Amino acid sequence: MLSEDYGNEIVIEVENVSSGVQSHPSSNQIYQEKARLNSSFSMISSLSDIDVTDSQVFCKRNDRKGNQLLRFSTSLNESISETLHSPECVGVDTPCSSRETIQGQKLIASLIPMTSRDRIKAIRNQPRTMEEKRNLRRIVDKEKSKQSHRIFKPNCCAQCLDSISRTYQRSKNSLSELLNTVSLWQKTLKVIGGKFGTSVLSYFNFLRWLLKFNIFSFIVNFSFIVIPQLTVAEKNTLPFTGLEFLTGAGYFRDTVMYYGFYTNSTIRHGSSGVSYNMQLAYIFTVGFCLVVCFFSLLFSMAKYFRNNFINPHIYSRGIAKLIFCWDFTVTNEKAVKLKQKNLSTEIRENLSEIRQENTKLTLHQQLSHFSAHMAAWTVSAGVAIACCVAVYYLAEYNSEFLKTHQNPGAVLLLPFVVSCINLVVPRFYSMFRLVERYEMPRHEVYILLIRNIFLKISIIGILCYYWLNIVALSGEECWETLIGQEIYRLLLMDFVFSLADSFLGEFLRRIIGMRFITSLGLQEFDIARNVLELIYAQTLVWIGIFFCPLLPFIQMITLFIMFYAKNISLMMNFQPPSKAWRASQMMTFFIFLLFFPSFTGVLCTLAITIWRLKPSVNCGPFRGLPFFIHSIYSWIDTLSKRPSYLWVVWIYQNLIGSVHFFFILTLIVLIITYLYWQITEGRKIMIRLLHEQIINEGKDKMFLIEKLIKLQDTEKRVNPSSLILERSEVEQQGLLHLGERDAAPGLRFRQSVQEDNPRAS
Repeated sequence: MLSEDYGNEIVIEVENVSSGVQSHPSSNQIYQEKARLNSSFSMISSLSDIDVTDSQVFCKRNDRKGNQLLRFSTSLNESISETLHSPECVGVDTPCSSRETIQGQKLIASLIPMTSRDRIKAIRNQPRTMEEKRNLRRIVDKEKSKQSHRIFKPNCCAQCLDSISRTYQRSKNSLSELLNTVSLWQKTLKVIGGKFGTSVLSYFNFLRWLLKFNIFSFIVNFSFIVIPQLTVAEKNTLPFTGLEFLTGAGYFRDTVMYYGFYTNSTIRHGSSGVSYNMQLAYIFTVGFCLVVCFFSLLFSMAKYFRNNFINPHIYSRGIAKLIFCWDFTVTNEKAVKLKQKNLSTEIRENLSEIRQENTKLTLHQQLSHFSAHMAAWTVSAGVAIACCVAVYYLAEYNSEFLKTHQNPGAVLLLPFVVSCINLVVPRFYSMFRLVERYEMPRHEVYILLIRNIFLKISIIGILCYYWLNIVALSGEECWETLIGQEIYRLLLMDFVFSLADSFLGEFLRRIIGMRFITSLGLQEFDIARNVLELIYAQTLVWIGIFFCPLLPFIQMITLFIMFYAKNISLMMNFQPPSKAWRASQMMTFFIFLLFFPSFTGVLCTLAITIWRLKPSVNCGPFRGLPFFIHSIYSWIDTLSKRPSYLWVVWIYQNLIGSVHFFFILTLIVLIITYLYWQITEGRKIMIRLLHEQIINEGKDKMFLIEKLIKLQDTEKRVNPSSLILERSEVEQQGLLHLGERDAAPGLRFRQSVQEDNPRAS
């Protein structure tokens, strides 16, 4: 190997003889090229022009900076060549091991000086498999540790911090990979998105998001309420008939499912065991679940709002991402086809939305649409009010009806009527699309969501008024358990109606549209109606979590079954949307409707229950108290007598029990929301101005090009000799380029012969 002060001077002669023509001395062209090559890259002189250029540039960069290539051990070079094995090496005349070693050294030398975050991003962006990325990262960490130990010896604190940081990063990456591996229904969601688009996919994403909520609530309730009660529970002597699965009464009344079964005493095992206050555990567990749900909803709304409304790249509609960002690590044929289908669906949605946004209506069309919208809103509001009045009078009649009818199935009358209303009226609302004729499918979904949420939340409000003002004050033995049973029946009946609608109603609609009335065809998936079913059920779960602690577990099972039922029905009975449209902002709207008015209404209902209603005298953990909140008051009074817990008393009195604190917190949330809104509007204006500026710059360039062409035409007419001279120069450049292209095979052949026979040179 030569040193850097000396190089190799190569003289290459290539004889170009055109095929089919007799060679003449005048047609022989001899090209001599002298190149001084760096000795560190002499081993790869037979590579392609691009590789040689890259090597020379890298060599010059190293010479300019004064950095030397890292010298690795033989085992490390072998691991790099195995890890960074490239398919481009197959079929090349020269061995690939040297090039792989240098490429690995170059890559590792560039990764070592980076920070941990930049290094992870750089390795993640490499077009390699996950196994190769893991091996590459392991090698880089090993070399960085060797280099750091060789340069300096850090003290003990620095070593501990470095090891903690490295362990944290590894555990974080391992947890992220584990979560991606165990993510529910990932492949199914990709299939749904590829076939039906992001609009239908948003419903299934929302369902999976709600399932996570209920899993968390169930784990918390089961850990801190159910398990302690099971340790002191008495044996249930009521008979089990099987009808309890529908009514929720009978055998289930004396189980941990309902409020009335829980004890009000302090649980203690043994004389020296730790005491467990069931009153505090019950109210704090329910409050903790609601607080976590509150902040999770706020965080999710802010996250989706930032991603879908504020980010500037949303305005470009992701065309560059769709066209130029193909994942080359996807090698499975089915995965490639699914990815292609997803990309084509997204491009179709983007283009369709651009076309719909550019549609302009005349004045007559605007007036007709406005009159149709007003008529539809009037009819929908009247139907909703009529349904609420009917539910109210039915609820009042239901208490008298149950006293006269001893049949266990009589309790299903009210849930049956409410479920029928929730099934029929939203379908009636969906028929308004024939009159309103929205240009944007997203607007149609938004309007249907608002009408349905007004109907369903109004019905739930009427039922809450009935429960808190009639059932709670009726003097029943355990009115909390009665409310929990009615919520259980409403939730179960809604689930049964949804399953029947998926497997019977949608199937019959498919048969009618395909065989009897072919003009109807297959129906499209009603996103608004199905999403409101999820919001309605989740609202019932949040209200009933105080009266039935195991209600999240029931909702978790129903959501799990509903996903597969809706997926099967979607693939069999529905067609893709006729108007493709993007639904990137739908999740934000879904979560907003779940937060307001659903979750805020739940908080108001539970606040009235805890602060204003008197608990039952003979059942439940709060028996004997004037109000539910008095359990907190007595606990605070107990802590105020202990000096070590005075900070808890201060937090309760100045934060949790203070009206001013919640007023300030609400004001801060409103200010942050207003700032986000202003940032969104400002960025929209800026993006629109930049988009117009790009269009104007394109027009200016086209104008200048046209002027330049006109000037060239004028100059050619005035001076024709310049045109002849220009043509001759172009022809000479073309012949020269042709000679270089024909000489390239001879050049590679001569070079390979010299390398195979070094003595012949």
